[in-house]
Parts: sequence; structure tokens; C-alpha cells
Amino acid sequence: MSEEDKPGNKDKDKDKNKDKNKDKNKDKDKNKDRIVEAIMSDLGLEGESKKRLLAKLVEQYDYDEAKVRYRAKRVFITERYKRKSTDIR
Repeated sequence: MSEEDKPGNKDKDKDKNKDKNKDKNKDKDKNKDRIVEAIMSDLGLEGESKKRLLAKLVEQYDYDEAKVRYRAKRVFITERYKRKSTDIR
């Protein structure tokens, strides 16, 4: 029986895989935060609600910054237009 086939070693492999997944999630979170902050500064956005919306868009568009930036511009232009049109009446 080799070292890898022993019952106790399978648990160690699971622990290693969990650690790798945690590292991947941390990297994704850092990347998501970087993309969100870049878009917020470029578009001149502030506030937690906009930050949460951008974070959801980043996840939805698989961390593609160009797609997220395009969609965010559309969303916020529409929001501003609606707000201005309701203020006039």
C-alpha cells in the first residue's frame, strides 16, 4: 500500500484542495474589487449601492472589465435620464 492510498491521506488532500479554492476566491475578490474601484473612479460614481451593483455586474459578466464598463454606463445614463425627466414635471 503506497502513502497516497492510506485512509488518512485522503483527508489531507481535501484540506489542500480547500486551501487552493480559498486562494482562488481571494484572488477573484481582489480582482473584483480592483475592477469595481476602477470603473467607479472612471465614471465618477460614489456610494455603496453603486458599488454592490458593479460587483454583481462583474460576476455576471465573468470579470470582463470592458463588458462591465459598457453595461454600467448604460445603467447609470438611464438612471440619470429618468431622474432628470421626473424632476422636470
